[in-house]
Amino acid sequence: MLDTDLANPFSARNVVQTLLKQGCLSKAQDKELLQKKTVLERKLENMRNQPGGHSATLVEVIGSLNMSRADYPKKPVDEEIIYEALAADWEMPYQKIDPLKLDMKVVTTTIPRNFAKNHLILPIALDDERLTLATSRPLSDMEMEDIVRAVNMKVDPVVCSRNDILKLIDEFFGFQKSIKAAEHQFSGPSVDLGNLEQYVDLKDVSASDQHIVNAVNHMLSYAFDQRASDIHVEPKRDESMVRMRIDGVLHVVYKLPKNIHNAAVSRIKTMSRLNMAEKRRPQGGRIKADKGGQEVEIRVSTIPVAFGEKVVMRVMDPDVLFQDLQNLGFSDTDMDRYNRFIKMPHGIVLVTGPTGSGKSTTLYSTLRTISSPEINITTVEDPIEMIHEEFNQIGVQPAIDVTFSTILRNILRQDPDVIMIGEMCGTWTRPPMPFRRPLPATWSFPPCTPTMPRRR
Repeated sequence: MLDTDLANPFSARNVVQTLLKQGCLSKAQDKELLQKKTVLERKLENMRNQPGGHSATLVEVIGSLNMSRADYPKKPVDEEIIYEALAADWEMPYQKIDPLKLDMKVVTTTIPRNFAKNHLILPIALDDERLTLATSRPLSDMEMEDIVRAVNMKVDPVVCSRNDILKLIDEFFGFQKSIKAAEHQFSGPSVDLGNLEQYVDLKDVSASDQHIVNAVNHMLSYAFDQRASDIHVEPKRDESMVRMRIDGVLHVVYKLPKNIHNAAVSRIKTMSRLNMAEKRRPQGGRIKADKGGQEVEIRVSTIPVAFGEKVVMRVMDPDVLFQDLQNLGFSDTDMDRYNRFIKMPHGIVLVTGPTGSGKSTTLYSTLRTISSPEINITTVEDPIEMIHEEFNQIGVQPAIDVTFSTILRNILRQDPDVIMIGEMCGTWTRPPMPFRRPLPATWSFPPCTPTMPRRR
C-alpha cells in the first residue's frame, strides 16, 4: 500500500484494508489505489499545505475520488462511509451529527475552542453527568485522561467525520464569540419603543459593529448549510429567538441575548435596504448573498410585534427552487398525471397549499422543465421570488397600477404560450339575480351556457 505505518490510524494500510474488510472496496479498486500511489500522495500533501488544511488525511483524499462502493455500486465511497467503516474496525460507535439537535451551551462551554480544535473533538450531548464526545480517531489513554480532567465527568466517545467536526467548531464557537462580544458592547436595557414591556434607555444602538456583522453572517451561512427555507428572528420578553424552517418544520436554532436584537435587526435591514428608523410599519426588501460561488436571493419581511420588531427571511436557493420533478415527492400515479397536465396545449393547472408546502418549488421546477426556445413563458409575481433568464418575469407594482388583472390583459398581446400567475387574489361577487315573474305553464327556458361570476 501507500503507507506501512501501522501506528497511524489513517495510514493507507489501515484505511484501505478496513474498507476491503467491510466490503466497501473490491480488490480491483485496491489495485487501482496502489497504481495511483504517487498521485494520491501528492494530492494529500497539497491538501495539508493549504491554509487550514493541516488536518487532511487519506480519508479526505479517497473520499474525493468518488469511487463506487463494491457492495452498493450506486453509492460512492465518501467520507461518511469511510469513517463508519473505520469506527466498526476501531470498535467504536459511529454517529452522524445533526446540527439541529446540538445545544450551543453544551458545545461552546464544556470544552475550550482551542482544546477542541487541537484534539479535533466536539461535545455533542450531555446527559446524567455523561458527556458524548465526537472524535474522528481513537483517543489515547493520555488524551482521555486530559479530557475527563477538563470536563470533570464521564466521557463516551463516538466517531464522526473530521470535516463535520471542524465545520461545527468554526460555526458554533465563531457565532458564540460574536454574540458574546456584541452582548458585552450592548450591555444594559435595549432600545425598542415597539416593546410593550420595555425599559427605555435613549442610547443609540449601532448595527455597524463587526461582531453583529459576523453573527448575522454566521446565521445565514448556517441556514444555507442546513438548506433552510425561512429564517425567523423573533423578539421575546427576555431573549431573541432564531428559528429556521427545514423540511417544512421550524426548529429553534439560537437563543440570543435580548439586548442585541435591535442591532441584529438593523444589520439585516441595512443589507436589504430597508428604512432602519421605521419600526412601526411592516417593510419588505431583498438581499443577494453568495453561497459557495452561487447567488442566493433572500426575501426580507419585517413586522412589529408585542416585544419588538420581528424579521422573517425567505431563502430563495436555486438548488432548492429548481429541481427535477421526480425529486419533489410525487407518487408514480400523480407524477404521470401531472406530466400530462403540463404537456397539454391548453388548460389551467392550480397549485395550492399552505405556507411552506412547496408551491414555489413546484412552479419554478415545472417552468424550468417545460422551458425551451420554442415557447414563450411569462410570469406575474408579487414579488418575483427567483429571477431566471429563461422566463419573462413581471413584478406586481400596485403603486403604478401594475396589478395581476391589468398586466394580464397586456400579456395576452405578447404572444404567450405559458402564463404563470403568482396569486389568484380578489373578491368574488355573486352574479346579479335575474328578474323573476310568474311564467305560463307552457313556457320553458331556452338552453344557455352558465357564466362565471365576474371578478372585481
